Order: sequence, then C-alpha cells, then structure tokens
Amino acid sequence: MRCTHCEKCCHETEMELCEADVVRLERLGFRKDDFSLRRADGVRRLVNRDGYCFFYDRAAKRCSVYPRRPLGCVIYPVNLSEYGDVVVDELCPESGSVSEAERVEKGRRLRSLVDTIASEAARAKH
Repeated sequence: MRCTHCEKCCHETEMELCEADVVRLERLGFRKDDFSLRRADGVRRLVNRDGYCFFYDRAAKRCSVYPRRPLGCVIYPVNLSEYGDVVVDELCPESGSVSEAERVEKGRRLRSLVDTIASEAARAKH
C-alpha cells in the first residue's frame, strides 16, 4: 500500500499496543507512561498530544518512530469490523491501494495481534 502521510490515522488515535510494542519503544528511549496509558479494560493504548499520536511529528508530517512503530500501525488500514471481518478502513485515502493479498496477510497478522493484546490485558487486570 502507498502512504501519502495525510495524518488521518495519526489524528485522535487510540491504537492498542502489545507488550512487544512497548518494549521496542522504550528501547528507543521513551517512557511508556509518556506515550501510552493502560485503560480500565487492561489494554495499553497510545496517547495523543494536541490531538495527534504522541509520536507524530506534525512539522515533518511523519511518524517520528516509523521504522519501529507499533504493529497495529504497520497493519493499518486493515482492520476488523464490528462483526470480526477483515476490512480496509475507508478513512484512509489510500485504502484502494491495499491489494487483496495484502488485506489477507495483514488480516492474519491483525487477528494474532488482537489475541495477544487480549491475553496481555487479561494478565494486567489480575
């Protein structure tokens, strides 16, 4: 897929993070309590600054940690519908550039990520 750096996926994001995402970002020198928070459901999510993802550099119109960004960001714009179907988010102006093979592969990765995050959240709540 192509990315035109439109900012839409970085605006008001609530991207869920797995523990591996947190560790990877901490290794870059960031503190997890600065870039994320754990909600009552036990899931850790990215926080926003001035309406944008903590890592979004508005001046450069780029993610400041792009090569090490969270897996959910890598998988986007592939998402799960409310019924659990693998879909491409139409909010993304480049959603049409996602091939069927890419949608299927990212969907597989997304289902695995969702399972991991759910398992980690359950452990965090106990």
